[in-house]
Amino acid sequence: MFHFNLAPGLSAAEGQNELPLSIWHHKYMFSNMGICWLMGNPHFRTFDDHYYNFMGNCTYVMATSRCSKGGDAPFFEVEVKSEDRAGSEILVLEKVIIKVYDYTFTIYRGEFGQVRFEDTLWNLPMHLEEGRVSLLPSGMSVLLKTDFDLTVQYDWDQYLVVMVPERFRGKTCGLCGNFNGKDNDDLLLPNGSPAGSVSALGKSWRVPGVAGADTCRDECNGECDHCDRGSFLEHLAGKVFCGGLTTLMDGPLNECGAVIKPQVYKANCLYDVCMGKGMKHFLCDILQVFTDACQRAGFKVQNWREVVGCPQQKCPKNSHYEECGVSCPATCDDPRAPSKCKTPCVEGCVCDEGFVRRGNKCVPQSQCGCLYKKTGSYVAPGTSFWTESCKQLCTCESSSGELQCSAPTGCPDGKECKVVKGIRSCYPMSYGTCSISGDPHYNTFDNATYTFQGTCTYTAAKACHIEDTHLQPFSVVVENEKWYGESKESKVSVAKAVVVKVYGQTLVLRKNQAGVVMVDGVLTNLPVNLNDGQVQVYQAGTNDVIKTDFGLKVTYDLVYHVTISVPSSYHDKTCGLCGNFNGNKNDEYRLPDGKETKSLRDFGAAWKEAVHGVVCDDGCTGDICPKCPEHKKRVFEADCSIIKDPSGPFAACLNVIDPESYFRDCVYDVCMGEGDRNMLCHSIAAYASDCQDFGVAIKEWRTSSFCPLACPANSHYKICAQTCDTPCPGLTSIVSCPDTCAEGCACDHDYYFNGTGCIAWDQCSCYYDGQTYKMGESVINDNCTERYTCEASGKVKVEHIHCKSDEVCKVKEGVRKCYQRDCLFEADGALTTFSGAGGKVDLSGAFEIIKVCDGALVEEWFRVVVKLHKCGNSGLKRIEAVYVFFEGLAITVNAKHETWANGRRVNLPSLFKNEISVKISEKTVVVEKVSALRVTYSVTQDITVSVSNHFTDKVCGACGKRSGDATMTIDSKTINKWMDTWRAPDFPSW
Repeated sequence: MFHFNLAPGLSAAEGQNELPLSIWHHKYMFSNMGICWLMGNPHFRTFDDHYYNFMGNCTYVMATSRCSKGGDAPFFEVEVKSEDRAGSEILVLEKVIIKVYDYTFTIYRGEFGQVRFEDTLWNLPMHLEEGRVSLLPSGMSVLLKTDFDLTVQYDWDQYLVVMVPERFRGKTCGLCGNFNGKDNDDLLLPNGSPAGSVSALGKSWRVPGVAGADTCRDECNGECDHCDRGSFLEHLAGKVFCGGLTTLMDGPLNECGAVIKPQVYKANCLYDVCMGKGMKHFLCDILQVFTDACQRAGFKVQNWREVVGCPQQKCPKNSHYEECGVSCPATCDDPRAPSKCKTPCVEGCVCDEGFVRRGNKCVPQSQCGCLYKKTGSYVAPGTSFWTESCKQLCTCESSSGELQCSAPTGCPDGKECKVVKGIRSCYPMSYGTCSISGDPHYNTFDNATYTFQGTCTYTAAKACHIEDTHLQPFSVVVENEKWYGESKESKVSVAKAVVVKVYGQTLVLRKNQAGVVMVDGVLTNLPVNLNDGQVQVYQAGTNDVIKTDFGLKVTYDLVYHVTISVPSSYHDKTCGLCGNFNGNKNDEYRLPDGKETKSLRDFGAAWKEAVHGVVCDDGCTGDICPKCPEHKKRVFEADCSIIKDPSGPFAACLNVIDPESYFRDCVYDVCMGEGDRNMLCHSIAAYASDCQDFGVAIKEWRTSSFCPLACPANSHYKICAQTCDTPCPGLTSIVSCPDTCAEGCACDHDYYFNGTGCIAWDQCSCYYDGQTYKMGESVINDNCTERYTCEASGKVKVEHIHCKSDEVCKVKEGVRKCYQRDCLFEADGALTTFSGAGGKVDLSGAFEIIKVCDGALVEEWFRVVVKLHKCGNSGLKRIEAVYVFFEGLAITVNAKHETWANGRRVNLPSLFKNEISVKISEKTVVVEKVSALRVTYSVTQDITVSVSNHFTDKVCGACGKRSGDATMTIDSKTINKWMDTWRAPDFPSW
């Protein structure tokens, strides 16, 4: 440790006899205030201008009036808790606890715009006892103010300031000192005697009885005294870099020296660079703090971010960055606050015109929600919270804007009232977990095990019998496929895709499709936060995770292993292949009608989801399934034995999760895979993953020669990797940190996790309105009215757009944007024209759905005829064939996708003259003439037609004009009459 003193005063400039007005203003404005700060950890400044570094990671009293000389001063206490930052010996400020009067407020790092009070997370601003204590948003910080002029400022990250008025002179104690005007007696123990070292000082001001007190430390975890870890060149680079920081003080920040001395910044810079902070990251962080302190003191700051190359602050939706924005933002409780503001401007995010602040969002005033009078805080519409001891559930009704609190009933069945991570709620008493791995081996919610080798799509779990309850409906569907691995013949099936339906949305995770999730048909980057936290999807270790706010959690390793966890409130309320979660493992084989069957095959087949055009089977059962020969079995048992080795890496888990079924499944799957090492590694990883989900600390089991895990660039393997160790700025604002670690790839030093990989700090993604946008990526919103682009500055650029008259907003192949209008003729006879009009055709025959109009002055000609057949007396229709005609070429494709060209059977793909081709793509036949026509005929027998811009007003037929002719009035009543006019005259009618 080291600490140092700096001269108490600072001259305006050498050679000048009087102070500039701005410095004079600062000197006298704060002359009677005690100002203590903690910056970037571990840098402290006491009330009496003494500076030191302290590297303890326990909970400490930073400043308090509860001292031996406190007298009758009002009570307050500010406590701080730090934690180690992954990859370096620098600490990060985890939380700030402020106690004043009888209130306790806790502010966590990264919980921007919100404060914890009475075990509930509240939106800013807050006003208690008519302003006796207020917590206000200001720039990038929260300000706590009291009626006795205490001010505490925290930026939810690295900068904490405590300001006390003159009445507290000589009456404070803690890490901030005694505020007696002397800078040589600040390092005092609680009994008033001098501390022998900074470590001793910190240890004496530990807060007793808090979580983690037994394992925290008061010393640096490394060589903090001499910082001699780096080479001579590294030290030299640090000196050059920090010297450049001082130079900046003569540029954009030249008026700021009176607030925080440049010498302090240079000393802090040398220390932090030495201790392992990235230079660029440090520079941007420290200048942001310096700017805030400078602006709040009334000094002007130039655009330093552009000069240095630091990105602007990332702002939430409906707000924008301002380098000198109002320090009293418009809020739900005071929309006119900016017009009354008397404090200087500050850097930060400002709500757009027509929006006001509510916590961490900018919303229209009409959507502020409900005022909770006790805290003076607004509750978002549709949001609920529990009162003390979970006696009442209060909900802000979206329709009325009124807060409705239920009659005292307590927690519902399966839940209990408790405080978890500082938040009081009704939490599940326990969870049931279903594990699906390998050739699907099922371990149900009730811990029954069986193997069902179907290759179809099945309901694994869904909410059942939830009528008259408050439980949310959900379903989890798993699509299986055959696993070939290194063998030409498949004897094993594995998960191909996982589909979760919840809150009216459909989310799909697909095999080997890393870094994305399909949300209602749109490919979306991970992580993503839907509906203000109702659903979060993120990567944790080697798994992708879908997690809901009511406790459903689904994981998929995108290869082999799926888990589904449900809270105890769903006891006896689930169905599907994972069972009924009623605590009885002997009645799992229940059919959708609730009846029980003894046939595993019947059970599995009953939960099959029909997928049109997919060929699959329900696999084997019992004695007809292939067996593993004994001589091979012994070999593979040796390979898989690591799972249940009592002295092996999973020893700590053996009494938590019975390894026997995992071991048996491993032996069987590896045997069926003919010794496939990937199958072996995935089998062992499935047990490792389930153990870590239960919070068990397992040991490293992979080696360079046994199941090595290849990590992408800028990362390395770690048996217990934490997603939030080194997050990109903004990442934790859209996803919460996982409760447990998972084996996977951790970021190398000076690289940051963007949600799916490790990248340089200036290449981090943009996080906006719950979505993740990669650098340079543009994404269109739901109705194609806005385009979001992640710029190099880290800011999301929002542009207003609209589709052209011949375009339509839709999703195609996972991408939403404005596409040229297509014509769709569905298998059941439903027609949607280019204009979007249409209806279901109740006719049989051959119809010209599109052709080049007679007399059109174009060089190209084409015509498409579809034959629609009515099936017997059922009334059902189906498309029998599609005929595509060009000059000199006629292509026929029937319902089986058999294809003919000019009457001769052809194999696909086939190329013809004049840039005409026929091919199969994703089980769809595509007939295409470049720059003219594209016809697709899917496995579900839907036909889509699109034409190029050149033919916009030159095509006729049942599909109508490509430009979307507004004069057409086709609907369900007129569709048959319309189709009659487009019967193909050269095709026989019947």
